[in-house]
Amino acid sequence: MAAENKPSKQLLSEINKVDPCKMKHVEPVVENSLPSAEAIAQEKTEAELRERISSFDSTKLKHIEPQEKTVLPNQDEIEHEKTEVELRERIGSFSKESLKHTETEEKFVLPTEEDIGKEKTEVELRKSIGEFNKANLNPTQVTEKNPLPSGDVIQQEKTEQELKKGIQGFNRNSLKHTETDFKNPLPTPDVIAAEKGSK
Repeated sequence: MAAENKPSKQLLSEINKVDPCKMKHVEPVVENSLPSAEAIAQEKTEAELRERISSFDSTKLKHIEPQEKTVLPNQDEIEHEKTEVELRERIGSFSKESLKHTETEEKFVLPTEEDIGKEKTEVELRKSIGEFNKANLNPTQVTEKNPLPSGDVIQQEKTEQELKKGIQGFNRNSLKHTETDFKNPLPTPDVIAAEKGSK
């Protein structure tokens, strides 16, 4: 083991060649991570608790008798349970011989003549649709109709277009200047006399 850990001659030779003046001074750092004050306090508390538990005198404990509490049902729950017990007893002691024999009567509602006629018609229609032969159809030619306007409609549309054109191209300069005459007719003597008489 000592021979294995011993440095080789080459390594020793390389170390001796290094100039000590070129080496940098290094301060050795000794790491010693001490616990924090909080960790120390927590560990101290735990140690005190363990010591108190281990040294605890169990003879100081008081003897306690356990009390079992039974919740009694109220009046409504008692009545409900009593009714259920009575019903079960009556069902269990019921005599089937006290029942009366009855005959089951099966009623069949027959369809009316109107219902039969409707159903027959529907059956015939379905049958005729299912058995319909397309070869019996007659070919038809489709005629597209485009009705042209009559002479009256054309003349009316032409008149409207001329009126619109005449209105749009009307020259206002061709209008003559006119004076507006405001007339305010005065009442006649008869009207004045009639109005005085009514007052």
